[in-house]
Amino acid sequence: MAFSVRIIGISKKTGKALLDMEPQWWRANQLEDDERFVMSNDGSYFDYDADLSIEEMKDLHEQFKRAAITDTVYGSDQWQEIIQSKLELLDKALYSETDQYSHFHVTVFEWESGL
Repeated sequence: MAFSVRIIGISKKTGKALLDMEPQWWRANQLEDDERFVMSNDGSYFDYDADLSIEEMKDLHEQFKRAAITDTVYGSDQWQEIIQSKLELLDKALYSETDQYSHFHVTVFEWESGL
């Protein structure tokens, strides 16, 4: 099985999603071991969920962003071109639009890879 990460930014005003993205450079295996993430099991797949503050999200974002920029695979020009708009979107949400968000819901979810 394979795992991916999904980030949902929750609106302070409406309680609905303002941001919904799957950052491919976030490493799911690192989040699975994070004590803030609670495992759920629907009978066939395992997911890990956490509601994180803006400050907690900034810490994780900066950690994974550094890795994405400097990693030999993720740091390539081609990869940077693919993820740049998502990096900018997350930067904007966490640094210039923080007043719009109450918190962020992050899910590490298992999906069928076909392997």
